[in-house]
Amino acid sequence: MEKKKEELKVESLEQEVKEIREEISKIFELILPPKEVRREIVKNLYTIELSFLKIFKTLLDYKTQELERRIEGKGEAKKEKVKKIQVE
Repeated sequence: MEKKKEELKVESLEQEVKEIREEISKIFELILPPKEVRREIVKNLYTIELSFLKIFKTLLDYKTQELERRIEGKGEAKKEKVKKIQVE
């Protein structure tokens, strides 16, 4: 008799686990969108990240070019002579 009780407990435990898994999967189905929609969402998130990185890259390139022009301009720039203007 003891073996039968143990076997019944094991079966009922397995059944409970199975039911819990089914309930959790139902909850996930309600919360999570379909697979195709999830893929599109992930793709859009990557696109957003890429866009931000491109913005930072563009700003960095602009600032770099501006600094390079300043560095090159200072070495080559000659001071203009100041002309005196006589005021009456």
